[in-house]
Amino acid sequence: MITANDPFARLPEVASFAVTSTSVADGAAWSPGQLAGKDVSPQLSWSGAPRGTKSYAVTVYDPDAPTGSGFWHWAVSDIPATVTELPEGAGDDGGSGLPEGAFQVPNDARVARFLGAAPPAGHGVHRYYVVVHALDVETLGVPADCTPAFLGFTIAQHVLGRAVLVATAETPGPERIEVSRLIPAPAEAVFAVLSDPKGHVDIDASGMLLDAEGDPVEQAGDRFVVHMDREALGDVPLGKYDVEVVITTLVPDEEIAWTVEGRVRPHARHVYGYRLEPAEGGTLVTSYYDWSEVGAEWRERITFPVVPESALRATLGILERTVRRRAVSPARGQ
Repeated sequence: MITANDPFARLPEVASFAVTSTSVADGAAWSPGQLAGKDVSPQLSWSGAPRGTKSYAVTVYDPDAPTGSGFWHWAVSDIPATVTELPEGAGDDGGSGLPEGAFQVPNDARVARFLGAAPPAGHGVHRYYVVVHALDVETLGVPADCTPAFLGFTIAQHVLGRAVLVATAETPGPERIEVSRLIPAPAEAVFAVLSDPKGHVDIDASGMLLDAEGDPVEQAGDRFVVHMDREALGDVPLGKYDVEVVITTLVPDEEIAWTVEGRVRPHARHVYGYRLEPAEGGTLVTSYYDWSEVGAEWRERITFPVVPESALRATLGILERTVRRRAVSPARGQ
C-alpha cells in the first residue's frame, strides 16, 4: 500500500476522536457498495469530539489518485453538533439520510453526492481517508456549489478535532485475476488451511498438486515442497515433478502469497495469494493470481494466465469445504 502523501502531514495537529463504520473497517477494503457503480456512502458513527464542537463536516478523499491533487469523493458541510451518526446511503443524490441543515458540495466529478471508489486498473492500492471534522462554528458559510478543496480550506480555519478512518480499494490490472467469496468461518480458521502445505493440496482445483511436504509457514521466505503433475493441464510435457513454494507475503490471518520455483531457470515469478477481511457472517476471502512480473522467456513458453478465473473460484469453494471439514476434524491435514 502507498504510505506517502498523508493529506494532514502539513496541517496543524488537532485533537483526535473516534469514528467507526459498519460498512468498512479501518484499514480494510471498501465493500462492493462503496465502489463506483453502486456509489453508496458508508455508515459512520463518531464519539468523543472535543469540547466546544458546534458542527461537523465529513469528507472522503483519495490522495493516491493520479491527478496531482488527489480526488474528493464526498464532502458534507454543516452537520449539527447533536448528530453523531450518518446511515449508509445518506449521501445519495438528494442527501436523503443527512440531518436538517447539512448539505453536500459537489465532489471532484462535480456531483453533489457520494462517488464510489474506482482506482485505475493496475495502479495499485488506493487509500480513502474518511474524516469527520469537529468544528468551532455552527456553519462554515461556504457556497453550496463550492469545491471540496475550498471546503477543506475553510475547515482548516475552524477545526477542533478529526476522526479518521482509512478504507482501501484496488482495481486489478490486465495481468491479474481476483475473485472473492464469503466463507462462514473466522479468519484464523481459513488462514490455518492456507499456511499449511497440505492445505494447498486439499484446496487445489487444477488437479496439478499431488502432495506436499513441510511445516506450516510462519513468515515470508519460508518454503515447502509440492509434488506436481503437469499432465493435469496438458500445456507443457513435464509430467510429474517437484517444485518449491516460496512465501512472498505473510500477515497472519490477513494475507498470504507465494511464488513457485521449479527446476527450469529462470523462475517464472508469477504470484498466487489470498487476502482475508472480517465481514458479517465470516471472512471475505479474495484469491488472486498475478503474472505481471513474468519474463519474456516464460511468456513465449506458456500462455498466461496458467489457471483461469474459474479455477480460482472453484478453489474458493473447495477452501470453504476444507475449512468446514477441518473444524469437525481438527487433526485432518495436520
